[in-house]
Amino acid sequence: MRVSEVCDKLFGKTIKECSDEQIYEALLVMVKELAEDKKKAQSAEGKDDGKKVYYISAEFLIGKLLSNNLINLRIYDEVKKELLDNGKHLEKIEEIEPEPSLGNGGLGRLAACFLDSIAALSLNGDGIGINYHMGLFHQVFKDNKQTEQPDRWIEKKSWLNETAVEYPVQFGNLSVKSKMYDIDVTGYNGRVNTLHLFDIDTVDENIPMHDGIDFDKKDIAKNLTLFLYPDDSDRDGRLLRIYQQYFMVSNAARLILAECRSKCEKAGKSLKSLSDYAVIQINDTHPTMIIPELIRILTTEPDIDGSIMSMEEAVCTVTKTCAYTNHTILAEALEKWPLDYLLEVVPQLVPIIEYLDKRVREKYSDPSVYIIDEQNRVHMAHIDIHYGFSVNGVAKLHTDILMNEELNNFYRIYPEKFNNKTNGITFRRWLIHCNQPLTKYLETLLGDEFKNDADELSQLMKYADDENVIGKILEIKQENKKALSAYLKET
Repeated sequence: MRVSEVCDKLFGKTIKECSDEQIYEALLVMVKELAEDKKKAQSAEGKDDGKKVYYISAEFLIGKLLSNNLINLRIYDEVKKELLDNGKHLEKIEEIEPEPSLGNGGLGRLAACFLDSIAALSLNGDGIGINYHMGLFHQVFKDNKQTEQPDRWIEKKSWLNETAVEYPVQFGNLSVKSKMYDIDVTGYNGRVNTLHLFDIDTVDENIPMHDGIDFDKKDIAKNLTLFLYPDDSDRDGRLLRIYQQYFMVSNAARLILAECRSKCEKAGKSLKSLSDYAVIQINDTHPTMIIPELIRILTTEPDIDGSIMSMEEAVCTVTKTCAYTNHTILAEALEKWPLDYLLEVVPQLVPIIEYLDKRVREKYSDPSVYIIDEQNRVHMAHIDIHYGFSVNGVAKLHTDILMNEELNNFYRIYPEKFNNKTNGITFRRWLIHCNQPLTKYLETLLGDEFKNDADELSQLMKYADDENVIGKILEIKQENKKALSAYLKET
């Protein structure tokens, strides 16, 4: 597939006749079609039938996707050359793309990097989150002061693919109907997975806002998926966060159980075999309610054979399926929700949380590991640790501190659960895309395999004392600095 063919099909124009905006749209369509073709091939080969990772996160800091997808589909150089031959510059077209406002910091970066890595390693794994309309905020400086403005990133033509998947979500005093939108996650030399994002049709982007991004946080039907991390300095803001978190996990539970039910039926098994087909990664404590929500569904709705699981069976099934990523060593930063907040927003989960706490109290006399503390606050991380099979930190030092200090009370109970998964980066973005001169030089030294496996870059150590190689790398660095300097002067 060539860009010229897509431009002709969409607009009846040549590349030279198309505007940069039209070429961006053509590339959007082209990438989506190529990704869909790979998905169909995966499905036909049975690569979607086995165990699957469901990575649930409040954030996915995925960044701009055009260049990343072109690189991962191995067509970046080809597209760049075709455009250049027709007087168009891919770099300018990349600037047209708005950045998806679905994440904020390290937590969202980690989630996005893992999705990229999972796909590149050809592992079956999807992300699940919320389709925030305005993300965190758009930062604007006026009179040397920072102000926050809504970040309206969703356009009619975007990476979002609307699906027919809808689920009812019941809160204590409100019910809404969700809709699922998908973004393709292409892996370099790998497979194509999916980021599933849930939204509601009743959200109102025109809801009155004051002082930048301050709005009525009580009108849940209109504001549920507006912002990532709404201000929680007051009760309404904290309740809204609970609404968002339950909305995310309620949809996740429905999607996961629907996919796994189909696999179980084919294999002649019941949902007690859930862990054979799914592993649910809970990224920080925001998705913790997936644990009681799954237990609620498994103990109230019929299994494949029509039976209803007992509470103990459901707890055992869910514990073998869920895993928890801890992001902080600060105990005060771990989410703790007052029980009366949960009673207001998700009363159906409170009896299950109380039951889970009761089980802990029957086993252990240490109040520091209880789920509900003496102030009637629910410690979300404690649910994850007791009722998941794995607890990981995001750097060796971090994990060591968790085991030896901050979560030592839990480590003494469950030493086998604790492990480390060091933060990564999507290194192809920062090398193949952002530093093309260095990439081309590395190809002459190492070949192409480093693009697929970053460990191959360690071969550079054999040139550590080679003055010619060091000189060339410094020359590339100097030229990049000149380019940056010129850009800063111009803009």
